[in-house]
This record gives sequence, structure tokens and C-alpha cells, in this order.
Amino acid sequence: MAACERCWRDAHTGPSADVSANYARLLIERSGPAACTPEEQAGDAATQCKTCGRCTVHQHARICMVCSTSDEVSR
Repeated sequence: MAACERCWRDAHTGPSADVSANYARLLIERSGPAACTPEEQAGDAATQCKTCGRCTVHQHARICMVCSTSDEVSR
């Protein structure tokens, strides 16, 4: 499972020095209608998925956050 890059980045600037606690809190706060988009989850260095065409291939996990296709990237 790939981490949400937006939440991970934001966890480093939260109210406590405990990044993992901040990350867990953000995942709960940003669920349902407030959830991060697949593009935000994939990160700033995400690449385009050859299967669904969206720029949602996770920058580290190399899996599409929309269709779960792995290693289907276009650079």
C-alpha cells in the first residue's frame, strides 16, 4: 500500500513533533468527502499511467493510485 504523499508531507508540519501521529490524524481527517485526490496521493513527482491515462503513478511505490496498475508508467 502506498502512502498518501500529501498527508505525509503535511504530517511534518503539524501540531506535534510525532510525524506518524500527525500522519494518522490527517488520514482520518481527510477521509470521505475530504479525501485527497489520487494526484495528491501520488505526489509531486508522479507519472502518467498508461492504463488510465492519469498522472497518478505513485512517485515511490510505482503503482497507479486510481487503477492499481504497477510499473505502467510513461515518462
